[in-house]
Amino acid sequence: MKTKDIEIKVETQTFRFIPRIPVQLHDAVNIAGGSSNGEFAVIGHENPRATIIIDSLGSVIIHGISNKDVAKLITEEFLLSIGLPESGLKIEMGELVVSFSLGRAVLMQLASERFSDIQYDERLDAIRIKSERYKCEIIIFNNGRGVVLNQTSQSVIEMAIEHWANQLANVGALA
Repeated sequence: MKTKDIEIKVETQTFRFIPRIPVQLHDAVNIAGGSSNGEFAVIGHENPRATIIIDSLGSVIIHGISNKDVAKLITEEFLLSIGLPESGLKIEMGELVVSFSLGRAVLMQLASERFSDIQYDERLDAIRIKSERYKCEIIIFNNGRGVVLNQTSQSVIEMAIEHWANQLANVGALA
C-alpha cells in the first residue's frame, strides 16, 4: 500500500513557545482571564479554538492546533494582549496525533498472532503496534481506522503507516 492510498489527517500537535520575557502566571490569570492551580495557567482561545497553557517557567504551550504558523499567531496575540513583546520566540514542536484510514478492514487476531510488535487491546477492541523502528505507537481498529501517537514528525508517521499497512497486507491481515 502506498501512502496516497491511505487517508491521513493531522488532528493536533502541541507547540511550546519560549518568549524572551517569561509569562508570569498572575498576568495570565489577571490580564488574560485564565485560571491557575499555582503551577500552570490555562486560557481558552476562541477563534481558532485552542487551549493556551502557561507553565511554571513562563513558556506558552498551544494545544488543539495542528499548524505551526497558526499556533505562533495565537501565541503572539496572547503575548501582545498581556503587554509582552512577541519577537524572539523560540519554538519546540511536540507530539502529533494523526488519524488515518487504511480503507480496508483488519483481521486483528491474525495480525496480533503474526507480529510480536502487535498486541490485541481488549479494552479498545483494537490492535496496538509498538513500532520501535519509527518510534511511535499505532492503534488500529477492525474497520481499518487508526491513530498514531508519540511521534513529532508527520513524514515519519506516514512512513510508519505505510510500512505497517504493507506488513498487514503481506500476511493477509487486511480484508
